[in-house]
Amino acid sequence: MPVDSSGGPDPFLPAYVAAEHLARGETTALALVETCQAAWSEWNGSVNAMVLADFEAARKAATQSDARRQAGCPRGPLDGIPFSIKESFDVAGWPTTCGAPARANHRAHSDAVVVERLRAQGAILLGKTNVPLGLRDWQSYNAIYGTTRNPHDLSRTPGGSSGGSAASVCAGMSYFDIGSDIGSSLRNPAHYCGVFSHKSSHGIVPLRGHGNADAGFAEQDINVAGPVARSAHDLELVLRAIIGPDAAHAPAWHLTLPLCDHTRLADFRVAVLPSHPLAEADSAVSDAISKLGHWLTEQGAQVEWRVRPDFDASALWRTYVMLLRATTSLHIDEAAFANALHRAGHPDDGDDNYATLQFTGSALSHRHWLLLQRAREQFARAWGDVFSDFDVLLCPAASTTAFPIDEIGEPWQRSIMVNGQPWPLTSQLFWAGHSGLCGLPSTVAPIGPARDGLPVGVQIVARRFGDLTSLRFAQLLEGAGYSFQPPRALVAATSI
Repeated sequence: MPVDSSGGPDPFLPAYVAAEHLARGETTALALVETCQAAWSEWNGSVNAMVLADFEAARKAATQSDARRQAGCPRGPLDGIPFSIKESFDVAGWPTTCGAPARANHRAHSDAVVVERLRAQGAILLGKTNVPLGLRDWQSYNAIYGTTRNPHDLSRTPGGSSGGSAASVCAGMSYFDIGSDIGSSLRNPAHYCGVFSHKSSHGIVPLRGHGNADAGFAEQDINVAGPVARSAHDLELVLRAIIGPDAAHAPAWHLTLPLCDHTRLADFRVAVLPSHPLAEADSAVSDAISKLGHWLTEQGAQVEWRVRPDFDASALWRTYVMLLRATTSLHIDEAAFANALHRAGHPDDGDDNYATLQFTGSALSHRHWLLLQRAREQFARAWGDVFSDFDVLLCPAASTTAFPIDEIGEPWQRSIMVNGQPWPLTSQLFWAGHSGLCGLPSTVAPIGPARDGLPVGVQIVARRFGDLTSLRFAQLLEGAGYSFQPPRALVAATSI
């Protein structure tokens, strides 16, 4: 088994490999917890990813896990594997603030469904990972827990809103994490930090206990939960542990995802979209995706270039932003809602400006919400046509590699540099909503480093409920060498 210089387990080991070592008796759950704690002690002061931790409780759970294995009765492959959870998921007795100072004294009464299911499998909770205020930024900082930084470059963002999730996994503080995604919140952090993530098909992972303790919803429009890990194999292992109906629905139905029978990259029909006029991708990103597409052709895959679904992409953008902000309006206070009513435009005026659309969506009438469902169904049918011809679509997860931390003003007031030109930060939401509006699964896999030396990932989109297809593609990419690479500074320090 790989060990670090102190004789403990390799802090960057994939979860599935650690599980194999546990099954063979080559390590213990306690040793895995201590490895994560050592990484946390060494790096969290500078990275600030895991902002709440209880290693005493984790060691106790690890001792119980080791006893179960010794008795020959582990609960499953995740028994003894340490994990972290995005701060927005409830853990009994812990705060769920979503970065809001007004909720600093809140304590959850029970575990979120995903926490409950992972604990039932014997996985060991270490702590909670940082988020932006209200989960509404592509960075992760707030007045309670401070700023999270990218382990590859501390001057840059790890992404958001699951930025703490990706940074924690990247820095070896946990073997996997569960984040959420309504606007690329799982996808951009994985891309920025060089790890893997999976945005699940909408509705297959219950969200009860996420985001707002008073809401109580098991399912929210557009929003999904999914894993962040150092291997695509880890993603599938964890996803299988958390999918399925919430307790109230369990007596009536069960979930079986369609299998993927492809065993080689050459078996896949691949559509490639390296950039788009509505959200131009920087050449550091688009060139890496194009290079991957040409390499896939050499491997025998059927590859088609610049594939676009048969719909007006700007119309989808408007629909996505309005429905996104209609969903998140639940979490704004009465004063913010009154401001949205005052600043809202008309849903049918064709305005593509995010600054207007966010207020229009927050103030959306139920009638207009229903009318947008008709538009969403048309977009979904167009996506269905695409996936009649292709197994996966490869596209950016974000327009650039990790950008310098910028905490001035509101996210929609900021810009990023794309190919030397300023673009609104919110333009990157195009790559979130393009597939996310219709509930499609997306796996992000590292394919870098990019030309600028920073991590770069590819977003692998599949048909609705085709989660195992996008995951299989990512697993085969990983097997071909497109794998997680630990941050150089952390590797150098670990080897001293």
